Amino acid sequence: MILVAVGTTDFDALIQAMDNLSLSLSEEVIMQIGMSKYVPEHCEYFRFVPSLAPCYERASLVVSHGGLGIATEALERGLPLVAVEDRNQPDRHQREILSVWEREEHLIWCKDLKELPQAMEQAMTQLRPYTAPECWIHTIIAEFLDSLE
Repeated sequence: MILVAVGTTDFDALIQAMDNLSLSLSEEVIMQIGMSKYVPEHCEYFRFVPSLAPCYERASLVVSHGGLGIATEALERGLPLVAVEDRNQPDRHQREILSVWEREEHLIWCKDLKELPQAMEQAMTQLRPYTAPECWIHTIIAEFLDSLE
């Protein structure tokens, strides 16, 4: 199953592109469409769920907007990921993390929806596993609190 997810935002262009593309795919496509106005005609969809975990368990590929939450969840589960930056968002924060993960070959950054079929194919064959960096914030906070005594 291919999971398409846009989080809490709207991304009509991605939802419509994947809806149309689903007609030529052999795999089922399920979409989490958030606040998108476009409603898929050819795919099962839902707006929101408390957790995407059950969807990730069934997914062979994730196609997502460039948001950090879904991207991180997919990568940490070892799922191939195609991230599409939503250029209609007011700030371009997605661009920074996508460029790092693309350079490290953890995701395919699809910059043009016309290239989505090729990006999906690449994601299934050309990505390296992602390992989350070690987090030291708890140590830093503990040291800071100790210094206050």
